[in-house]
Amino acid sequence: MPASAPPPPQLPPPVPLPCAECRRIKDAFHAATREGDRTAAQGWIVAMGRHQRWMH
Repeated sequence: MPASAPPPPQLPPPVPLPCAECRRIKDAFHAATREGDRTAAQGWIVAMGRHQRWMH
């Protein structure tokens, strides 16, 4: 057995909380999904993609 043991596994960094705009888009997406409005839900998916690319 080696004299030095391997270091303990490291935990991944904590995931940051979503920003206010992410939260607003997610809430609107879930509301549209609950109401069965697929067109609006798809629009919110596009909005989230744009937000992620431009702001994060």
